[in-house]
Amino acid sequence: MYLIIAFIFITCLGILMSTTVDKVLRRKGVTINANASVKEAIELMSREGTDYLIVVNNDGEVMGIVTASDIVRVIGKAGNLDVSVAQCCSYNRLVTVRLNDSIYRAAMLMSEYGVKQLLVVDDSGNPCGVLTADDVICEDRLISRMAELAVPRPSEEYYGTD
Repeated sequence: MYLIIAFIFITCLGILMSTTVDKVLRRKGVTINANASVKEAIELMSREGTDYLIVVNNDGEVMGIVTASDIVRVIGKAGNLDVSVAQCCSYNRLVTVRLNDSIYRAAMLMSEYGVKQLLVVDDSGNPCGVLTADDVICEDRLISRMAELAVPRPSEEYYGTD
């Protein structure tokens, strides 16, 4: 029985190590200019069905990621929607991952830096989207389901010595 469990664990770990970010990235990133208002950000988030935006400067360079939580926090302090996105952008917590990195690496980066989103970039450093913790968890659920299927059902159990 222990051999079966070890086999399943090693197989799942191998899948996590070999599955790349580009395979689990579910949404392309939506950008917004740092000078845009929070009101514009909320409208864009609503229209695009997302709770985060990639913030860029006037030259199109990525400055950070703004989340719905960031916006709520700033509205609570400022009390209005005219505040610029730049004032609520997560500059110091911008962590990137490449399209060809493993989801294991992505999960480790999220854990290490305490973030729920990673900016996904191509080999040239251009933004491709945002990988969220949900994207990684959904992949993890798939792997967990595979592990469940690999466990013998009561009628298939092997009776022997360990």
